[in-house]
Amino acid sequence: MHVSRWAHAPSILPALIVAAGLLPARALAAPAEPRAIDLRWEAPDGCPPVDEVRNEIARLLGTSEQRQPIEVEIAIARERDERLRLDLRIRAPAPGERVIHGDDCASMSRAAALIVAMSIDPDAVARNAAAQPAPPQAIAAPAASAPRPPPPARGRAPRRPPPAAPPPSAANERDVEGALWVSAQLEQALVPTIGVGLAVGGGIRSGWFRADGAAGVVPSSSSHIAGLAAGAEFRLWFLEVDACARPLGRPIRVYVCALGRQHWLRSKGREVDEPFTLTTPIFAAGLGTLLEWRVAAPVSIEGALHAVVPLTRPRFVVENLEGTVYRPPAAGLSARLGLALAF
Repeated sequence: MHVSRWAHAPSILPALIVAAGLLPARALAAPAEPRAIDLRWEAPDGCPPVDEVRNEIARLLGTSEQRQPIEVEIAIARERDERLRLDLRIRAPAPGERVIHGDDCASMSRAAALIVAMSIDPDAVARNAAAQPAPPQAIAAPAASAPRPPPPARGRAPRRPPPAAPPPSAANERDVEGALWVSAQLEQALVPTIGVGLAVGGGIRSGWFRADGAAGVVPSSSSHIAGLAAGAEFRLWFLEVDACARPLGRPIRVYVCALGRQHWLRSKGREVDEPFTLTTPIFAAGLGTLLEWRVAAPVSIEGALHAVVPLTRPRFVVENLEGTVYRPPAAGLSARLGLALAF
């Protein structure tokens, strides 16, 4: 008897229906996409690239199925003493910050990758760490007389090693530093004509704040009575205290400063019948800005410009002659430019 091939169709149709029904189940059983990592990386030359850091994070996480996004910023910069500082900031989902100091950029990058991976899925990091083979020098054949360790008891899962703790953040070794500086002084506020002198000083820096003390001299400036040859030579000494706050830090540190300055203005008669010498104290206050550019640790170039207001304005005159030799202006400018040495 001849049997048509269409007689087998009823047996094939149920198989196709069953196979079609399995497709959604397999799609649902597919592994979840790995967790999205928004990583912003900034590092000097010689440090690993961002792709290497991403690969290290992925290696530590392995098959982790965590899906919640994470936003991370990692910046490595060279400090004053040529050491490296790593700042790690997690923006989301749970904000946090870590700081690492060191000399090896590669090891610091791996430590940062470990911190990020631990914040995503510490259990996955622990599983992958336990699955990693021991380094070659740690593998040795057991001695013939050494007993074998007993197998784990049935029904009891092997004990999981505790998660590796992220490296502790190192405290800033030098929260406060000192500095000495020497500068050329350009003075217009307390002398008759623009005078050039010298200033030396020193102080401390701590984070955004710095305080300085200084002493200086402007050796020569002169003035005379209008229409006459008679006048005086002037020399200025001063002691100064500055307090500054830093709103900007890179690449040039910019400070806003307030100062108090005690002056001693010495006048010596010139082209007068009776020679005289007079020293007058003048206190002044000022406000301005200071720029610090670290050219090579620990040396920096510093420049400052201040508006100075004398609180007293004595009048310098010559006896028996009408007219004023000099009187300080209501406000003037003082500037300096020099080198500083941090320690």
